[in-house]
Amino acid sequence: MFCEVKAKSGPGFGEPLEMIGVEKLRRLARAGECWLATHPEAAGLEVVYEAVGLREGRLRRVPLVL
Repeated sequence: MFCEVKAKSGPGFGEPLEMIGVEKLRRLARAGECWLATHPEAAGLEVVYEAVGLREGRLRRVPLVL
């Protein structure tokens, strides 16, 4: 699993998960590809991408489709 985590401490400026845009998704996918390329022992494993938002002590997990 590869995960992007975003947190916000206050109510301003929207939800944490709204900060994950197209460029962040591209970078997350690239990071996952690079890690997998350097760890051949992980070949054949199911790869899952998720985003986790933390706000006011609450977590929200969202699967990502890259």
